[in-house]
Amino acid sequence: LVGEMAKILRQNGVEIGQNRLFVWLRDNGYLIKRKGTDWNMPSQMAMELELFEIKETVITHSDGHTSVNKTVKVTGKGQQYFINKFLGAA
Repeated sequence: LVGEMAKILRQNGVEIGQNRLFVWLRDNGYLIKRKGTDWNMPSQMAMELELFEIKETVITHSDGHTSVNKTVKVTGKGQQYFINKFLGAA
């Protein structure tokens, strides 16, 4: 998860938390910043670099209707990419 990625970066000396990492990822084009269903979903560039994967979870509510929850996860390749990017910039 992006929050866990922030913790890994913090252990490597980068002063960033989950919220600031989300803002940084949106501002640098890795996540979509357009409001709506695409909010915080990976951009095409990030998916082509295989930095993220999307996990879909189907939730069945008590009244019978279902909804799909999408969770963005950082891949192992993505973790290495961002650690190198942040430590290279520091």
